[in-house]
Amino acid sequence: MLTPLLPDMRAAAGLDAAQAGIVAGANFAGYLAASIWLALRAREGRIGAVPLGYVLVLAGAFAMAFAPSYPLWIGARAAAGYGGALLFLGSLDAYARAARAPEDLRPLAGVGIGIALSCAAVLPWLADWRGGWLAAGALGVLAAPFVLRLPRGAVAGHVGDEPAPALTAPLVRLAVSYAAFGFAFGAATTFFVNAIASDNRRAAALVWVVVGVFAAPSVWLWSWVRRRVRAVGALFAANTLHAASILLVALDPRPFTAAIAGMVFGATFLGVPALSLAQARILVPKSARRTAAWVTVLYGIGQMAGPPAIGWLGERLGSLAHGLLGAAAVGAVAALLLIPDLRRR
Repeated sequence: MLTPLLPDMRAAAGLDAAQAGIVAGANFAGYLAASIWLALRAREGRIGAVPLGYVLVLAGAFAMAFAPSYPLWIGARAAAGYGGALLFLGSLDAYARAARAPEDLRPLAGVGIGIALSCAAVLPWLADWRGGWLAAGALGVLAAPFVLRLPRGAVAGHVGDEPAPALTAPLVRLAVSYAAFGFAFGAATTFFVNAIASDNRRAAALVWVVVGVFAAPSVWLWSWVRRRVRAVGALFAANTLHAASILLVALDPRPFTAAIAGMVFGATFLGVPALSLAQARILVPKSARRTAAWVTVLYGIGQMAGPPAIGWLGERLGSLAHGLLGAAAVGAVAALLLIPDLRRR
């Protein structure tokens, strides 16, 4: 929810782009901390942490509406990020346990649906960011029946039962590529709307709705692509298109062009994580869960670093659109790192 409300929050608090990036980075730092904690306790399963995650996400949203100062915003975002990881990763485990299909990607479609619904909910509150956070929290409360109906219990398989993954060159390239993607995605998801909001904030926020709408079906799109080409080839294509979408909004942040960029961004940002984890399982099949956990940690580090770094760059270059050129460049590196593996069998 930070993305569409950030322009008015910055104006109200007098924050520069680097400070706004730190607020977003705190969210990703909380997510990273929870991801590490879950990876370390995976033997016990992650589903039991879902209710705590749900409460932290709601508390973080409502706290943003009432927090009177910038430091409290950082704390609220960190708590919400921590809760978001508990809620999201635990829910995925609950689905995998109930469906007996740990590699099923369909639950990821809920991320896109959530983006579209939450952004639509705050559209009437763009001039009142506190009201926007309250609306987002109220929307989250409506999800309580679904959270409470999630199955409880541990997921079969324990990270601690697996051997440590061997560090091969393809795995290192994949991990660094995934971290670079995290950097680009974290920066872009923070400043995408802010970069185009100067003339028409409502149109800019609607672009974020477009992102969510195109994200939801992208899970099926990339599953289809992966069945027809090797996973690393699909991953290279997704990273390339993701970087191109950021480059497009950086070069031309007008709403129409940004909407096209939003379509491509939405269609790729769920595909890259899904395909990256699939490729990790291919590279280290005997340590799939442990490899996925620690590759995700590297992604989280990149995601945490991206917003403050690109916010700082945008301040130095005079506009966030120009700052996003740096995010596009890092996103391109994520794709380039995979080239040596395209011809491997």
